[in-house]
Amino acid sequence: SSGINAEYGGAYIKKAPNNESSWNYARGIITKNKMNYSDFPYIKELCTSLNEAHVPSPFLLHTLADINIEEGNHTAASNMFGTLQELDSIRKKYWEYRQNQLQTAA
Repeated sequence: SSGINAEYGGAYIKKAPNNESSWNYARGIITKNKMNYSDFPYIKELCTSLNEAHVPSPFLLHTLADINIEEGNHTAASNMFGTLQELDSIRKKYWEYRQNQLQTAA
């Protein structure tokens, strides 16, 4: 089941929140099955918990930004993309692009 697989990925995210593979695994399960983050409340709860614990993970912020976009909260997503530009400077141009996409969609 895709829910079990996403939770499996979530368990590894919890163990190593800066391991990109775990985040990509969970994201892949969701996108491959043409589902939304709302279909996996465990992932949102995990992300919220890690964020409240101030875990400095660009993969966490990326996922939270995508969750906020899905929920229509573009302001929060835009703020996260702004933070990502500083936290993940290697991908700064990509985060600027994602932030600009939100601003042009609004």
